[in-house]
Amino acid sequence: MDVLKSLALAAALSLVGGTALAHITVWPRQSVQGAREKYVVRIPNERRAPTVRVEATFPAQVKVSAFEDKPGWKVEPRRDASGAIVGAVWTGSLPPDHFAEFGLLAMNPASGSALTWRFVQVYADGTRVEWAGPKGSATPAPQVELQPGSSSAPHH
Repeated sequence: MDVLKSLALAAALSLVGGTALAHITVWPRQSVQGAREKYVVRIPNERRAPTVRVEATFPAQVKVSAFEDKPGWKVEPRRDASGAIVGAVWTGSLPPDHFAEFGLLAMNPASGSALTWRFVQVYADGTRVEWAGPKGSATPAPQVELQPGSSSAPHH
């Protein structure tokens, strides 16, 4: 009987763990100061309604230069007064129990230890989830750790 209780507890914990990991993330999780990088924004759909919009605010120090084409999705860059890309809005349809990845090219800042990305995920039923909270919260903002750069550092 104790074995069955242990197995049931392990199964329940694995389900909770899987749900806790289903947040918007940015890959790679580590990069190098001053590097050119291809970042990938991974969007899971955790709800019963399709995701229809993703609004992004990029870290102020990151210089985004291009977006990867994603069939079925439209991307609209958001620019500041100088014309620099400071965010983006992706619109399309992501069914429940699916995920999508959106690529972008960027240049990391020459200094700093972390990049914080903020997102709002909008569902067809009108629900909005802001992925802008602190690490460990229910809706954390994705972060990329920056390592010191060097002349021999690889650039992606």
